[in-house]
Order: sequence, then C-alpha cells, then structure tokens
Amino acid sequence: MSIGVRLVRNRWRTAGQGGGAPHERRVSHHMEKSIMKGLKLGSTVVACSLFFASPVFASETQSTKVVEDPGVYAEVIALLEREAASQLTRHLQERGELRQVSVSIRLDMKTRSMKISFGPGYLPGPEGSYDELFLIPMASTLRFYAEKSGLDVNDIDFLFDGKALEEYYPEDLAVPPQVRAKSTHTSALISASHGYISLHPSREWKFQRPAPLGVQEDTLSPAYGDELQGLIEQRSGLTVHRARSRSTELHPESGKPWEHMSSRYHLKALFPERTDMWNEYPNSPESAREKDEDIRARPNYANHLGVDVMLSLHTNGSDSASVRGAEVYYHREKPQDKPLADSILCGMREVIHAQPGYESFPVRAESVAEGHGENRIGTMPSVIVETAYHSNPEDVAALQDPVFRSAAMKGVEKGYRLWATGKSCEPLTLAPIADVEIPTQSAREIELGYQGNPQYPVTIEFTSASCSKPGACTPTRTLFEDPTKPIRAELTCKGSNPGVARWSVVLRDADGVATPPVVFQHACVQV
Repeated sequence: MSIGVRLVRNRWRTAGQGGGAPHERRVSHHMEKSIMKGLKLGSTVVACSLFFASPVFASETQSTKVVEDPGVYAEVIALLEREAASQLTRHLQERGELRQVSVSIRLDMKTRSMKISFGPGYLPGPEGSYDELFLIPMASTLRFYAEKSGLDVNDIDFLFDGKALEEYYPEDLAVPPQVRAKSTHTSALISASHGYISLHPSREWKFQRPAPLGVQEDTLSPAYGDELQGLIEQRSGLTVHRARSRSTELHPESGKPWEHMSSRYHLKALFPERTDMWNEYPNSPESAREKDEDIRARPNYANHLGVDVMLSLHTNGSDSASVRGAEVYYHREKPQDKPLADSILCGMREVIHAQPGYESFPVRAESVAEGHGENRIGTMPSVIVETAYHSNPEDVAALQDPVFRSAAMKGVEKGYRLWATGKSCEPLTLAPIADVEIPTQSAREIELGYQGNPQYPVTIEFTSASCSKPGACTPTRTLFEDPTKPIRAELTCKGSNPGVARWSVVLRDADGVATPPVVFQHACVQV
C-alpha cells in the first residue's frame, strides 16, 4: 500500500473572486484603577439588566435613551463624564486657562455612538486645529473604558454648548467638493506622521509628538511609509508620492536631517511661492502654529498632485496605557470613505493575525468616524491609519518589530487594493473536499477551490491526519505561482493493497495567511 498526492502545478483558478494629545498625559494608576473598578461594576449592572430586564434592549425607543435609565448605566456614565471633565480641566490649565467646564455624555445603543457635550466656556478654534490632537485621543480613551464596561461604542461626537464645531466654523470646516473617482487608480500620496516644526517666537525646533515610552512617532512612522510605498508600487502598480522628504542630508535652516522635518518644510522647499499650501497661519499668535500648518499642508499637497487616494500613517496615543491596537479613521463628513477604511482594517487584521506572536493583536472591527483635518481637506478618498499605540508597552514592542511593520503595511496595501478593484475583503478558506475512492494501482485528479484573496505565490500543504498503514501516506507541500490557473491534486494509490488516508489540507499565501485545514478521506480500494 502506498497512498500519495501529486499537486499539479500552474493550473490554478481563483474560486469565488468576484492621532494622541500634544502632551499625552498619563492617567494616574489610582485614577485608572478607580475607573476600571467602576466600569466593572457597570458591566455587572448591564449583565444583570440583560437577565432581569431584557425589554430595555428589546425596545427601540428605550435603546436610544438607555442613559436615562439610572438602574443600568448611571455609574458608567458618571465615571466617563468625570474622566472627560478631568482631562479637559488639565488641557485648559496647560493653556493657562483656569476654569471648570461642565461635561455630559449620552449613549445611543442603536447607532453604537456616544455624544460628549461640553458646557459654555470651551470652544476650540482654528488655532490648534480645533483641538483635534486633544479631543480625538480623549474619544479613544472614553471608547476604551465604555467597551470595557460592555457597552458597544464606535463613533463619538462632540458638542460645544449644544452645537457641533461645524456650526461655529461652517466655511473653514466644510468638506471641499470631491473629485469624481476614476475607474483605474494611478497615484497615491503617503503621509507618514509629523516631524520637526519651529516654535514661535523662540525658533526652537521640536518634534510634534511625545515619546512616553521611548518611541518617537515623528521618526518611526516614515519607515512604515517606506514599507507601504514599496508594496503599493509593486502590488497595486501606483505611482507613490511622499508628503515628507526621505533625504538624510541636513535641512539648512534647522541643521536637522531632512527626513526628520515636517511636511511643511518639505513643501516649502518644493514650492517656495505656494505659501497657501504650507503657511496658512502666518499671523497666528500660537507658538506651535506650524503644527496646524503642517496638518493642512499634507492634504493640500495631495490636492495639488491630484492623487487618487491619500493614506496617512500614524501611531496613536492615549492618557491610559491600557488602550492599544490598530485603528483606521475616516472623516465623518465623508462617509463615502468608510468602505476604504473598513477594507484596510480587514486587510490588516488578516495579515497581522497570520504572523506568529501576533495572532491576538487588537485590530478594531470597524473604522471610526472622526474630524481630522488631514482627511477632511483632501478631495480624494483619504483615511488615517493608526498602526498601534505608542503609549502602550505591548504596542511599542510591536511597533519596533520589522515583522509587525511588514505585516501591518501589507494589510494596508491589500485593503486598499481590494477596495480599489471592487473586491470584498473576506476570510481565506478552502472549499470542502469530498471523500474519494480510487482503485489500487491508479490515480485520480481533483480540483481545489477557495474563497478569499490570497497573495501569490501560494502553497498547498497535504499532511496526514491518519493513515491505515504507518509510513504509507506521503505528505506534500507545493508552490503555485499563477493565480489565473486552477489547482489540481493527483491522488495516487501505487500499491496493490487497499488502505485509507485522511488528509488535512491547508492553503498558505505569500503573506503567511492560511486557511483553516480541510480534512477529507482518500481510500484505495480493490476493484
């Protein structure tokens, strides 16, 4: 008895194709412990209410007003409001403003959203980019605490004395008319993080981002941009532009390496006459006004180039060291960008989780609607990829690992490419394989199909799950390079004696993504 498999090469057919606060203040250990203790209490209350009062969730009307039920979420909401108010007070004190501003929070369980309302006394303005580098990290922290309590929250909106920022600044915060999408993309802009700016009037040069655990986002993210650029050029076939210089020569004004300078200075060197692109706030009294100019310079450059997509790469930050994982943001006034953001998250999840040691790395299930200027101003699809949190020790270790960097950027490219070509991101799975009976001393060919979008070349691995005669079932591992041709395996029964093999079959792609094993029986029978 000898039972084997010979995989037929080159005949493969695809089945079924069709930001952190400027100075990330760390929550004290005591405060975080208090918050989490309260949220655990809230989780217990929620669990009990589900058991004893499930109509609260059955009623559509009640589900949108559950915050008003003091027996369900009052403790959780009070803790979230207290944390938001504390963060705002510290933020205002850092700006030299000593005042208390009321904060209230409302949850909408139907839309999985949270509305945070600030009372009179706090209205961010154009200087400071409407405090997005404070408010968005606050949203991340509160979302994390809410989800720890068992509340499913995705999008968070802010109101200022009852109105959204867009109502106060309708012209400046308006989304520009979007360019009509082309059927085939040819170019992309990759904007990787921040970089040095000059403070005024001291002319001190300073990185825009903190490094609480030793990882400097301003110098780390460009390497992620290099990785993504190569992948998009090779796999998507686009021309890639960069918002920051990658030159190691010295920037003459600062004496710093050009690769550490912000986009603002790169564009100033390229287009000295286009002050409207990189110098939008020349008369601002803000010391860090160049930070606001830099945020706007990146999408201004994308608009100037007329690229088909803008991909912004960052690391995230939070007051809490517990918040971690990969997230993708789209602008809430550009809902048409959400499918791109979701596809990128799906690609990142698939490739990152395929790497040994990263099987459970947190990747958000759904993209988040926010109000970043960086993806509002672009007239093309624009999303922000927050690869991991530089304020979390586990994420910091991942961010410095070339394996993680490669996997994360392969996921970004894959998610973009699937979206751009109209394909859905779906799990990679093999089709079921029917049990086979083959006469001894003969062979039979079967075709294998799959669902998903593997990266070629791929391998098919046959391993023995069981064999009626030890040593008689020979495993195989074969590489396939042509995605246009079907894959066929030849099942053989070389001896004259009957026997049975149970094969476990796995398809594994070039990025390490593998299907769950499919088991089938291969019997050699005497006629």
